[in-house]
Amino acid sequence: MTPPPSASVGQVVVLVEHWPDPVPPTELPLRGAMRPGARAVFVVLLALATVVGAGSIVPLWTMTTPGVWFSLLFTVFISVLVVVLWAVYIGSLVHSAERVRAHARWLDAAGRIERLDGAVRARTVSTIEDGGVDRFELVVDVTGGALSGTWERAAAGAPMLLQTQVPGVGARARIWRIRDADADAPLVIEVRDPSVVTPAADPV
Repeated sequence: MTPPPSASVGQVVVLVEHWPDPVPPTELPLRGAMRPGARAVFVVLLALATVVGAGSIVPLWTMTTPGVWFSLLFTVFISVLVVVLWAVYIGSLVHSAERVRAHARWLDAAGRIERLDGAVRARTVSTIEDGGVDRFELVVDVTGGALSGTWERAAAGAPMLLQTQVPGVGARARIWRIRDADADAPLVIEVRDPSVVTPAADPV
């Protein structure tokens, strides 16, 4: 069986200490849209970076320099830097819009959320410099195929996560998804923190 493509926006992994009651989440555990205030701040900063970049390029062509190669090199460098900053911002807006659509789709599907049980087939873990987990993606086998989801520290608002807290291959998972939805539809994969001792009465 070939693995599914990487998780789409809205396909979320939730790490729990104990199994919660077996009811579907009423809301998708995912960040919402970028706030208007944050957008305004980013636009102001990017506009300032653009003005500063343009102001740095003009002297390269109006004042004495070591040569045309020098002016051209730094013009390209400054221009690329400004373009990359704008591209990152535009990408953030696109990602924000995708999160909004995922939230709306999940809410619209109330009453059509079904539960599947599965097991982790594979995992990919990304860490930061001190070894803490920044994000991880799980591939979970379910009846008839496999599903993917992603846990992100920034999205979860969680404290530092250790690699020992990431479920391993074979770990049990509960999946909540929209019945008869396409492969890109939002879903929630619940997995337990393996570092937490399981109580005898932990529900399934």
